[in-house]
Amino acid sequence: MNMMKKNSSFVVAMIPAGIALNWVANSIVEMLKLPLFLNNIGTVLNAIVLGPLWGGATALMTNVILALIVRWTYIPFALVGILVAFLSYFFYKKGWFKKSWKVVVSGAFTGIVASALATVISVYVFGGFSGHTVDVLTAGLIASGQQIFNAAFIANIPGTVADKVLTFWIVWMILKIFPVRFLPNAKEIREKIGIGKKNNTGKKISA
Repeated sequence: MNMMKKNSSFVVAMIPAGIALNWVANSIVEMLKLPLFLNNIGTVLNAIVLGPLWGGATALMTNVILALIVRWTYIPFALVGILVAFLSYFFYKKGWFKKSWKVVVSGAFTGIVASALATVISVYVFGGFSGHTVDVLTAGLIASGQQIFNAAFIANIPGTVADKVLTFWIVWMILKIFPVRFLPNAKEIREKIGIGKKNNTGKKISA
């Protein structure tokens, strides 16, 4: 009962922390007008630490808040955040957060899939223009003769892939720096991201 209560308290603490992390990173991107999003760092972190459902919930609540404060177009793109939560959890469980190159590859793959979904939403809900910096490139590609779907996908994919690679990398570094022994699933996290316990000599031993 105490463990269940402890885990429930941990979830209650992590959800707003994840939303805040998404919000702060996204606010920086919006302020600097970067062709990135960075609104899934807390989503991926919570998907790994709490599970994909909680990661998806973090993404959904983040986008609802962004829609209320920034612009309403964030609402449909919550689906992208939920997809990212499940894909990041899949790669984590498969051990793809152990090595830096695996983090990059899994982030890039997630970025490609997320870009495809984001393009569908952008084209069929917003006509290809959702109010993000990438719209300028989409307009240029359409003017050059590209079909709207191709233009939106081509414009979206470089930034989305870079965004998800950077997101996965940041979460990986957070988990490596953060004292994971305080997490309920500390043993699994050590194993999945390649952190060994240390003995008295400071050398790593198996988790």
